[in-house]
Amino acid sequence: MIDRRRTKTFGHEVEQELLNVTDTSILINFSAALTSLYPHLVPIHAFAYDAWDDIVIPLYYEMVYQSFSYKYGIIITSSEMHPYMYTLPCYRGLHHIECTLKKSFIEAFINFEWVHVEKQDLENYLIIFKSFGDGSNFLTGGITKEQASEVHFNFVEVEIVSSKTRSSIDGNKYKTMFIRKEDLHFEFVAEEKI
Repeated sequence: MIDRRRTKTFGHEVEQELLNVTDTSILINFSAALTSLYPHLVPIHAFAYDAWDDIVIPLYYEMVYQSFSYKYGIIITSSEMHPYMYTLPCYRGLHHIECTLKKSFIEAFINFEWVHVEKQDLENYLIIFKSFGDGSNFLTGGITKEQASEVHFNFVEVEIVSSKTRSSIDGNKYKTMFIRKEDLHFEFVAEEKI
């Protein structure tokens, strides 16, 4: 955990078993849950649009942020966290998840093409976790039932923001990208509301 809170308060007891679970494992577990759940949503037409949002956003809060809450002993309400899939103008003052690259370079999916990205290119930026997906199918906006069979959750959608302000930067060529989940470490970041 990266703790950027000025006041280090802990709201409840820590669940000891969670201390052995990495932040990365918590996120990968959520990705696995999406992979298992998604095929069951297709027959009931809950695989996209509002139905998808209504299922995945609270599931993310319960499976990810509540795990962090009990792992670190911090009370996290839904109004104090970065919601799943949302792009925000600033991440300061909200609990969120930051990613770091495991390797010195990666191949990222940006605007429907693979781009070589060096770790040093992202040196003055933070990589903020947004969602799991495939980079092609926009589930919130909707897809066809035929496209649903192609959906997978092997990539991580991230937002690249300033490390100083934790805000989006105009002109940043790497603003949003999809990275293979195996290429990233995930870490919970605790922040206080501003």
